[in-house]
Amino acid sequence: MKVVAVVNYKGGVGKTTLTANIGADIARWGKRVLMIDLDPQASLTFSFYRPEEWRANLADDRTVKEWFEAWRGESYVPHLSPFVTTPPVVNSAITHNGGGLGLVASHLSLGDVEMNLAARLGGAQVHRSTRYYFDVYQRLAAGLATFHPHDYDLVLIDCPPNFGVITRMAVAACDFLLVPARPDELSTLGIEHLLTRLRRFAWEYNRVADMQSDRHPGVKRLDPQILGIVFTMVQYYGGQPITAMQPHIELAKSLDAPVFDAMVRESNSYFAGAAGTQLPVVLSERIPRGLALELRTLVDEFLRRIGAANRGY
Repeated sequence: MKVVAVVNYKGGVGKTTLTANIGADIARWGKRVLMIDLDPQASLTFSFYRPEEWRANLADDRTVKEWFEAWRGESYVPHLSPFVTTPPVVNSAITHNGGGLGLVASHLSLGDVEMNLAARLGGAQVHRSTRYYFDVYQRLAAGLATFHPHDYDLVLIDCPPNFGVITRMAVAACDFLLVPARPDELSTLGIEHLLTRLRRFAWEYNRVADMQSDRHPGVKRLDPQILGIVFTMVQYYGGQPITAMQPHIELAKSLDAPVFDAMVRESNSYFAGAAGTQLPVVLSERIPRGLALELRTLVDEFLRRIGAANRGY
């Protein structure tokens, strides 16, 4: 079971769209994919459920917020499986190959959970107290460990657009990080800041692991592996990204992170419209040939980078 966290310090970069389409396309090829929505905006959740369905069937007792609130300290790890839902529309489109797409839905009040977790750590300056450090940062990893290793082939975690406690918890639980970004100045700055925060968090995490090796001998050292930066919302002219975007793409290649060869063009009419159908655009019969090819190329490169030779991994 490979775990990939989709992260960016900045919102509006296509993070949720990328998560939904990669997950749906891999599930279409017969794989079991679990998506976890950790963003309180719940955009990934609303990509698969209408708001009224979420309110009626999920909001009260089947979201990641309720899973977090089921924790009772370090002695009890609530199983994640009762909180996994099966979005009906997308699954009806992919089950012919034996694949499946599960979702742990988010909640609009997930920000309250973030504040409670930060308080348990001792506030924003977590180095003030390390007593509950792994009780907090190991929660998602412990939750994923409640699944059998063969329950899912791939787990995709859609993180909030920040580097707060919940995002750091996802970093501690994942094998790889995927970083979507727009080819513009603010996104490039956001990537640099994210990489700095990642290095700082890994150093801090490993320092605490060394300090508490007697109390937490099973905690592995953290070494975040960045799968790559994926450029989204790319505008093309003459088969190439427009001139204004090219310097930002080149600058990203100079950062301490790999960059995907595959990019995804700007296509608001298709991506935005997909939310209303609960079907990611990669599964739509209306998808333009060029966009379909870009998404297919991206997923193939994604699979290669996580160590899967092809769609039949």
